[in-house]
Amino acid sequence: MIIEDTITEMYNNLQHAQGTFLDDFKLKYEDDTYQKAQPINVVNIKIRRPCSKFPSEGMDESYDVFVKKTGSYIWANEVWGALRGLETFSQLVFRGPDDVLYIKDSVINDYPRFPHRGLLIDSSRHFIFKEVIYDVLEGMAQNKMNVLHWHIVDDQSFPYQSKIYPDLSEKGAYHPSFVYSHEDIADIIEYARMRGVRIMPEFDTPGHTYSWGLSHPEIMTQCYQGAHPVNGYVGPLDPSKNHTYSFLKNLFREILHVFQDQYIHLGGDEVPMTCWSSNPDVLKLLNTLNGKPDAPINLQNNDPYMYSYDIRKVLEFYEKRLTRDLKDLGKARKNDVRFVMWQEIMNNNVQLPNDTIIQIWQGDMGDVQRAIDMGYNTLYSTCWYLDLIEYGTKWPKYYNCDPADNTMGYQIDEKKVLGGEACLWAEYIDNENLMTTLWPRASAVAERLWSSKDVRDLDSAGKRLSEHRCRMLGRGLSVAHISGPDYCLRRGHRRDGERSTNCTGGRCHHVQNVIEKFNFKVQQRGHSLADCNQLIPQGTPSVVSAVVVFLVLIAVFISLRVSGSRIVQIKICRNKTIFIAFVTLIAIYFMCYTSLWMQVQEFRGSFEKRIKSYGSEKIS
Repeated sequence: MIIEDTITEMYNNLQHAQGTFLDDFKLKYEDDTYQKAQPINVVNIKIRRPCSKFPSEGMDESYDVFVKKTGSYIWANEVWGALRGLETFSQLVFRGPDDVLYIKDSVINDYPRFPHRGLLIDSSRHFIFKEVIYDVLEGMAQNKMNVLHWHIVDDQSFPYQSKIYPDLSEKGAYHPSFVYSHEDIADIIEYARMRGVRIMPEFDTPGHTYSWGLSHPEIMTQCYQGAHPVNGYVGPLDPSKNHTYSFLKNLFREILHVFQDQYIHLGGDEVPMTCWSSNPDVLKLLNTLNGKPDAPINLQNNDPYMYSYDIRKVLEFYEKRLTRDLKDLGKARKNDVRFVMWQEIMNNNVQLPNDTIIQIWQGDMGDVQRAIDMGYNTLYSTCWYLDLIEYGTKWPKYYNCDPADNTMGYQIDEKKVLGGEACLWAEYIDNENLMTTLWPRASAVAERLWSSKDVRDLDSAGKRLSEHRCRMLGRGLSVAHISGPDYCLRRGHRRDGERSTNCTGGRCHHVQNVIEKFNFKVQQRGHSLADCNQLIPQGTPSVVSAVVVFLVLIAVFISLRVSGSRIVQIKICRNKTIFIAFVTLIAIYFMCYTSLWMQVQEFRGSFEKRIKSYGSEKIS
């Protein structure tokens, strides 16, 4: 990343405008500061504590970077801090016009303000390909974000491929191939782990579960109109059936095994409780909760809105029973299990375990204060809904938003605010526009969650964001603009390691290096499809011709020994063995040297594509 992706110092075309005082940036590199700079050959990295395998809520991401003539060091308490320090070190390096890498003397002591710096993606409204999720994680690492909140299922589709209930995705996913297998999820978790990013899954219940009912209608609440069920009209999960809870316990037992993070997001938002209020079984449960199990239910004249307040007791019953079951399942895990829920749970006065985190998404600092007063830790997302697209330069509003803002007179305990999340809901987001919608606007959120509360200057932040946009492009991520008209010298490369041949700054040599590495790899492997070209390399006809002539002379000599002095009669062809060997040799030479064999098999085009793909895969 440092050698290949470092940004070249930005050329400013306004230096040619009249009335400006901008000098040619190349001039300063003639100074002794650059000409006599000491080389750095080694960066020493010291991690004080043993490595933990997975990132966690309490991981230490602090680090120190020390760059001096006497040596360069990165110190960290834990491996996660070393990762952040390496990212910072890579961003300190810049490329001069002489194509030499430079770094300034630096002493940096850095640590995050908030431990939870998250990003939400939604793979239910549009299925997100695995490779795109990798790109999201790569962007998170470059912006020092550490929690991917994966809203994996919802009303529209159920792409999680369960082994215990395989029909959930077979019938609930958009398409049988648009699913995440356990192996896919393990790959994503590992990719995230290597970048210090936690994967926190969300399985939203009891609402947002329509896709669940496509395979298991028995766990859904049937909605009624008076005394009559409405065909095809179902609401949330049915809280009145024991089967619902046994189903959930079996499913979450598997989920807690597949996902490694301590936290799981249980949703709890936007529950359509009017359907519950119309269902006789749910109303019987409500009567029981009210201590009146034998109270009559008049469905003929039933008005579902008359239960709009009391029905909250059913939601509380459901959430308490679900969290109790999951806590029991968590006892089998090394790190137990803890929950995150949307703020509606708090709004409905549902009592939850004290270690539950409330995520505020439709309120302000007053809701943050209320959640803290109820004993919960909080996350904030209200101001960071990145799917709400607006024209123009809008990143300052993301940058100025603070998840623990006391300017309105609130006395918020910042220790109870774990951080926040930028949310990218996918009703109008798919694989084609996800990255450009997300970045670099999420970079403004990332800086707010990492940096000190006092770092608020928009002018300096704008410069950093513009530079970082170019950096992300240079590292192969498809990101959008940030502040209007600008440019980035390099548009980056594909993530698999193959760079664009549209070279800038005279740096096309890298493409040739890639090709040379690829050729070496293929030859070392001895791949059977390339045997012809390996035996008789193209571009060496003189060597091949010499070999053929030499073999022909040997054949003639042997023939002469056999036929004696009867050269005039030319009886060489009488020796069938020599003749067949000679013809075979000529045929092999002709087919290999002219690629006739591949053309006959109609394979030449696909062969070249396969070799190209194979080389890119091996190099990366």
